[in-house]
Amino acid sequence: MAAPAKSMILRLISPFRRNAAWKVNVLSPLLTKLDCKIRLCPEERGALAALVQSRAHRLPARQDLYVEGDPISAMRVILDGWACRYDQLADGRRQIVELFLPGDIIGQDRLFAEREDHSACSLSALSYAQVPRHDLDATIGRFPALGQALLWDASVAAAIHRQWIRSLGRLSATQRIAHLFCELFYRSMRAGLARGNAFDMPLGQRDLGDARGLSTVQVNRTVQLLRSAGLLNWRHRVVEIPDLPRLARIALFRPHYLDLDVADDLLAKPSNASETIEIRHLPEERDLPLFR
Repeated sequence: MAAPAKSMILRLISPFRRNAAWKVNVLSPLLTKLDCKIRLCPEERGALAALVQSRAHRLPARQDLYVEGDPISAMRVILDGWACRYDQLADGRRQIVELFLPGDIIGQDRLFAEREDHSACSLSALSYAQVPRHDLDATIGRFPALGQALLWDASVAAAIHRQWIRSLGRLSATQRIAHLFCELFYRSMRAGLARGNAFDMPLGQRDLGDARGLSTVQVNRTVQLLRSAGLLNWRHRVVEIPDLPRLARIALFRPHYLDLDVADDLLAKPSNASETIEIRHLPEERDLPLFR
């Protein structure tokens, strides 16, 4: 075949190749996460890919997907980037009530409501698929195992909500931040997004404060304490946890709510640090037995 003709054919078929690769790549975090509990067969994976295909949307960072009071719309599958649910108070203060990583789904818990009772926005540049519920229901009707996998995912999301309530109600500032870093590491690992003991995190200190009910000053002081103790490295949107078992002990972090088989294995690794937790405390934490 002549070189010009071969080049023309390659240009014609390359979009199809890219499209096939796109479907595999963007669904990788979701499929990796679901495989932790229910391994889907090729037909079920193809059905899930068909739901996402041609429904992808992009949104710049710090833009609303919807706001409180909007009519309930389609379910959204996060393909790339991070998003959050939040409540905005009348005085401008914000409480982040849920974080979404690649592979997470927004809207599984809003089956029968008519209007949104919260707002949601992108935290970084976001790519997501908007899936109409009637299409999802039809696909689940054909592939019940896919419905079971999504139900498991929704149950883990509910467990995360309960842990956040516990964290906000009973943990100190240092423990709240440490607990969130532990959780985000495990969630990134579950979706195949962690690299060793590091993961990408496109959040700022204000976002961490809004997710943990803390001021930016408190977050900054806490992060510095964890850094000085050799428990956290955070630079250029990448978080590294040098000693996960030790950080988990400080956070009183129990990973079972994430329903991961590898959870205990990671925390059982021997720590290089002393068993005694040597970390300075914030003034409001001086009475905690953990820091005595």
